[in-house]
Amino acid sequence: MLLRSFGHHASRAAALRASPASAAAAASSVLVAGPCRRSVAGAAAAEGGAAAAGAGAGAAAAPGLGYALNFAGAVDKAHEGKSFAEVAELPPGALQGLKEEKADALLAKLGVKTVADLGAYRHFRTARAVAALARRERDGARPAGARSNVCRAVDKAWEARSLREIAAAPPSALQGLTPADDETLAALGVRSVGDLAKWKYCLWAEGIATLAALESAGFESR
Repeated sequence: MLLRSFGHHASRAAALRASPASAAAAASSVLVAGPCRRSVAGAAAAEGGAAAAGAGAGAAAAPGLGYALNFAGAVDKAHEGKSFAEVAELPPGALQGLKEEKADALLAKLGVKTVADLGAYRHFRTARAVAALARRERDGARPAGARSNVCRAVDKAWEARSLREIAAAPPSALQGLTPADDETLAALGVRSVGDLAKWKYCLWAEGIATLAALESAGFESR
């Protein structure tokens, strides 16, 4: 038994002297098979965990990952991936359905050069206020001595008219707009104060401009 064991170790020693590569392999097998097995496995697990953590961090850093909100039906396809703030600074023709060159040229005559300008267009806001309250107006319901008026919003010829009459009037009934502006707006499909109040492009532009002010460039929550 002792001789057999001695012979086995002698043969192994000779093999190791004959092949350095075999020696390295043997040493490696001893390390893995011996008490260090746990250390090697632990190191591998640690490396795997670090890699997974790195991948998770990369996914978390992807801006907007998992978000569903979009405004694809309001802007041209080329602008769908832009932020609200970026779109707000584009010409109005960036809105879906407006013919860029024609619409931009017409709106420029009205002092509107960007989507944000269109959303903040003061005549649109006045028209929207008139139209909103015109729906709640009642014939003959004004009390004696009532003080409500829109004298700073409409031309003098329209000051004593009802809100419903003003809503049906041409846009030039609003202070600051002229008959020439009526023609410009008519080319855009807006023929009355009421039309201006519900013009979808003004509504979309207002929404984009409003949300642009509430957007976080880095996706941080407050």
